[in-house]
Amino acid sequence: MALKKIFNADDFGISKGVNAAIEQAHKEGILNSTSLMINQKYADEAIEKAKQMPDLEVGLHINLTNENPAANPQDIPLLVNKDGKFKNGFVNLLIMSFLHPRELKRQAEIEIRAQIEKYLQSGLKLEHLDSHRHIHLIPVIFKVAEKLGREFKVKRIRIMNENIFNTIRQNRSKSYLFDGGIVKYMLLRFLSWWNGYKSDIYFYTILYTCKISSEQFENVKIPHGYKAVEIMIHPGRPDIDKQYLQDVWDGNILSPWRKVELQTLLNKENYKGISGDD
Repeated sequence: MALKKIFNADDFGISKGVNAAIEQAHKEGILNSTSLMINQKYADEAIEKAKQMPDLEVGLHINLTNENPAANPQDIPLLVNKDGKFKNGFVNLLIMSFLHPRELKRQAEIEIRAQIEKYLQSGLKLEHLDSHRHIHLIPVIFKVAEKLGREFKVKRIRIMNENIFNTIRQNRSKSYLFDGGIVKYMLLRFLSWWNGYKSDIYFYTILYTCKISSEQFENVKIPHGYKAVEIMIHPGRPDIDKQYLQDVWDGNILSPWRKVELQTLLNKENYKGISGDD
């Protein structure tokens, strides 16, 4: 059986520039999957675009760290500030998972369920679950994602099972040694092991998060035993988003790498550059 290749764009709905890039990457390039941030300002625009692209697989990009929740803020005090906006980053949520595991789990379920229900109200099919800042890999939160994934019959949940030695052997760039990629890999790989969730979908590119160029697809072999590979990528159009600076709450949206990653998806040779290690 041929290896299925899932090129997944995160952050659908986060900005007009990201929405435009995802649309372009699907229509003109190799993008075949995306993850929608349902509680963002441009989520409705993303939904309308998705409905015009029936071959684009769409899932939920769970968000517990930025902007507004889908649930009533009064029901999730651990997650929001006095203005009703999310207040925690990944590290705070991880610490909270040790200090208040039961209450964090309860409140996380309220919010994630609200996001799933809001997503389904859009009429889009819920194909997969992953998350902004990878917070769903925190074990307490992962239990919630796994439970709701079963309840709503979601096909896949993103985990980090990338083999670091395989990736390093096949890539010349050592940028991960200087930009924190190696630290991110070690932490997320450990949490995925802790969660004990097995998947027949291989994850590739965590070492090069947000800095993925065509260089990462030069004769890449995916380890034997997987039916598919997921490549996480963050395309964008900073030129568009600079016209809407009032809506930009994350500087990464304006990163020049967003345009590079869009170009990576527009290069159709990159689809051929990754294959199963048979």
